[in-house]
Amino acid sequence: MDFSLDREQEEFQQAIRRFVADAAPMSGLRDMVITDLGYDAALWTRMSRELGVAGLLVPEVYGGAEATVVEAVVAMEELGRAVVPCPLFSTVALGVVPILAGASDEQKAALLPAIADGTRTATTAMKDGPPGDHAIDVMRAKADGDAVTLTGTKVQVVNGHSADTLLVLALPPGGFDEPTWYLVAGDAAGLRRERVDTFDLARPMATLTFDAVSAIPLGGGGEPEVDSGRVLNVAKVLLAAEMVGGTHGALDMSLAYARLRHQFGRPIGSFQAIKHRCAEAATELDSARALTLYAAHLATQSSVDLATVAPMALATAASAFDFMASWNIQIHGGIGFTWEHDAHLFYRRAKADRVLLGSVGDQWLEVADRIGI
Repeated sequence: MDFSLDREQEEFQQAIRRFVADAAPMSGLRDMVITDLGYDAALWTRMSRELGVAGLLVPEVYGGAEATVVEAVVAMEELGRAVVPCPLFSTVALGVVPILAGASDEQKAALLPAIADGTRTATTAMKDGPPGDHAIDVMRAKADGDAVTLTGTKVQVVNGHSADTLLVLALPPGGFDEPTWYLVAGDAAGLRRERVDTFDLARPMATLTFDAVSAIPLGGGGEPEVDSGRVLNVAKVLLAAEMVGGTHGALDMSLAYARLRHQFGRPIGSFQAIKHRCAEAATELDSARALTLYAAHLATQSSVDLATVAPMALATAASAFDFMASWNIQIHGGIGFTWEHDAHLFYRRAKADRVLLGSVGDQWLEVADRIGI
């Protein structure tokens, strides 16, 4: 299997890279994250309409590009390379993917066109409170005549404070043991949304409190309709791609500084302590990118092997990103240890992404279970 990008995918990659360099340089990131949304809404609209990133996986009939997970991986990597604050991961990985997997035709027609043109954002609320509990427990929906309501708390919801559409994972009424997905409007009565401070400046999260909030089953039925395992695995592939991009960005930053900074009459990049760390990071980057692209191809082909490869890709990318983000600070020396330096944007993103969809250890345990170890 050839994992290299074809000509159109490479052109798409370069188009995003040029756009980011012109419209979303890292120098403006801190101004974006202090807004109420945590990102620049006008920039997101431009990205959606000029680059088509929000509608990459959306079918053409709903105004999208009907691309594959490979193209989505390309977009995630390029935006991760510059730590661009935007709701791409939440809207595409946590929004479009489950909608495509289980929504009715009527629900798709109501949601996907606005998502594709950048006027609607979405996210998934999976994890119940309290915030210190690492288990993914699931609230249970209640039937109220023909209506369904949700009561409880969801924590660590990516862009949950601002998303227009929420997909909430909950157990259906009637004693079903498998969770299903419910659609909830972001401005629904009885829903309280609170943005919380997080380590990653560029990825807002929220705590959502539901008090008999009206919900609609995804797909319209009462029983589970969505393959939650596949949805989560595709999200892992896209998060891995973002971390591959972050690794690339941190490595580029280190190499640029190692060429510029001189000590003892020569560039510090000529010293073995620096040279070897950068070479090791480049090797880990190549491995993580190859595995992520492999997983993307498996997702595109709906292969059962995705369940094994997706956590492998996520764990490998997380380790590579954590390694390079940490060494990026070390290579920059004293200036790298100041919170104001951009090296910390990569460091914070690496630490947060490492546990966003489960720890690295959790991913390898999942792989071990899949292969029977």
